[in-house]
Amino acid sequence: MNVEVLILFLNATLVTAVSAIVVIAILRKQYLPVIRELEKKEDKEENVKDENKHIKSNI
Repeated sequence: MNVEVLILFLNATLVTAVSAIVVIAILRKQYLPVIRELEKKEDKEENVKDENKHIKSNI
């Protein structure tokens, strides 16, 4: 097997893996706080809906 081809293949694979890791890290840093905030808002809305159902069922 040609050693140069193997080195190029390994280089391309390594660059792809490192790039993917960097992109994932950047996206998590940028969007994880936003996702958590939206999840908190969604939980609050669900709690309000559950309380409203509970109040209506008691009436």
